[in-house]
Amino acid sequence: MKAKFAYLTPLAIGIAAIAAVPVVFTLYSAVTVEPELWKRLYDTRLKVILPNTMKLLISVGILTLVIGVTTAWIVTKYDFRGKRIWEWVLILPLAIPGYVLAYAYASIMAPGGLAQNIWGSVFGDISKMPSLYSFWGVSFILSLVNYPYVYLLTRAGFLNQNVKYHEAARMLGASKIKRLWSINIRMAYPAIIAGVALALMEVMADFGTVALLRYPTFTEAIYRQMTARFDPSGAAALAFVLVAITFLLLNLERYFRGRKSFEQTKGAFKSQLPKKLNFQGTIVVTVMIILIISFAFFIPTLMLIDMAYDAITKGGIDSKFIEFTLNTILVSAVGATAASILAIPAAYLHARRPNALSKAVYYVSSLGYSLPGPVIAVGVLLTVAMLFNWLYGSILLLFMAYVIRFMPISLQSQESSISMVSKSMEDAARTLGSGTWRIFKDILLPLIKRGVLAGWVVVFVDCMKELPATMMLRPLAFDTLAVRVWVEASESLWEMAALPALLIVLAGLIPLIIIIKKMGARNGIKIA
Repeated sequence: MKAKFAYLTPLAIGIAAIAAVPVVFTLYSAVTVEPELWKRLYDTRLKVILPNTMKLLISVGILTLVIGVTTAWIVTKYDFRGKRIWEWVLILPLAIPGYVLAYAYASIMAPGGLAQNIWGSVFGDISKMPSLYSFWGVSFILSLVNYPYVYLLTRAGFLNQNVKYHEAARMLGASKIKRLWSINIRMAYPAIIAGVALALMEVMADFGTVALLRYPTFTEAIYRQMTARFDPSGAAALAFVLVAITFLLLNLERYFRGRKSFEQTKGAFKSQLPKKLNFQGTIVVTVMIILIISFAFFIPTLMLIDMAYDAITKGGIDSKFIEFTLNTILVSAVGATAASILAIPAAYLHARRPNALSKAVYYVSSLGYSLPGPVIAVGVLLTVAMLFNWLYGSILLLFMAYVIRFMPISLQSQESSISMVSKSMEDAARTLGSGTWRIFKDILLPLIKRGVLAGWVVVFVDCMKELPATMMLRPLAFDTLAVRVWVEASESLWEMAALPALLIVLAGLIPLIIIIKKMGARNGIKIA
């Protein structure tokens, strides 16, 4: 039995080591810096960005919690006209990266723009119009982008609740409010906490939104420290603090989820039938959902379409646009392919031989997805500077960052697909003399190809949207769609940024189609 894993185990360990080395170098560089550097960083950076980041986490956490739980409750507990459309439309904001939404609203609220015209006609004095370039502006954008994480997982938690608990509580005289908090919320608690944690992880990793809206946080400071000040030690120190906050957040989520979760009886499961809403109730919830999805998706997307059309009519699709579009397709395809191939050994071992070693390899290989792009970029740059200086400035650094950052997506997709294939098929082929490679090529791969392809598509789109790592590691004068959006928007060239931004949004819709198909019409969500 051990022979069939003889080649995969060292290969998986080697791939996991490659994924871990940049993080190790970053942490090592941070803990070995001089104490004077920490004092200087605190005086110039940390005393500003640390409270800024913590305030942003709290505000976005509260807003995503309210929006996500409320919308999930509405679409699972009530039946109303248009419900089956709205429950899928509510996840559309996942297609828009934060920096694209920030750019869209910055153009809408620009001097002489749509928002100022509306405000002036209604309120008169435009000087009193709220500014997007503020703490609340950043919170607004990041909440709209990230609430679907809470919505999706909470919706699954509500759908998987056993109505028999409600029946028992009703017989004991519990009120509707008591049943809501004691049963519905508590039973969905693990899903809610996981959704909020995912949203906050995205906030920690965000660079484009805070940079465009001029709100300094860790990711923006790391980027400036590395590119403007050419201070890798300072960037590593800031990355170390960001990693510490990230892992603290992860551990807190696991701690509270573990203490509050409880199991349901599986043998007597009975789902709750949604309550039919009357006409007035349907109007109220429909208007609320339309307002949320309009601000989060439809308004900015329509603005992008309008500006992109103007850009096309003025010759926006030129040789430069075609060049950075092809650049984006190239690096995203190579990054997705490399991540999919390199994920195979760890995914196979974790599914077929779930021992301590394979679990450790799987965990280490998945480490990159919990780390923000600037941290990965700093780690890659430090590793290359210490070990492979001849690679500095090469596009291979960008591919390496993409693999480390997004390989966990391929890992999860492949591992779940392999787990669904019976081991007896492989054992039968092995008794007939087939080797590991032939079994994988002729039997396993055809059966898991949908899962592999789904993972590849999601990684491809994530590579397209990735901004900070691309900004820090791209070769000189090598632009992608994400880079062009950021560059043009930072210079207030709204129409020039519209077309690449719209392409990113359209590409982001592809994984959502996959998610919708997997979710099914009424069966909730299965998180691998």
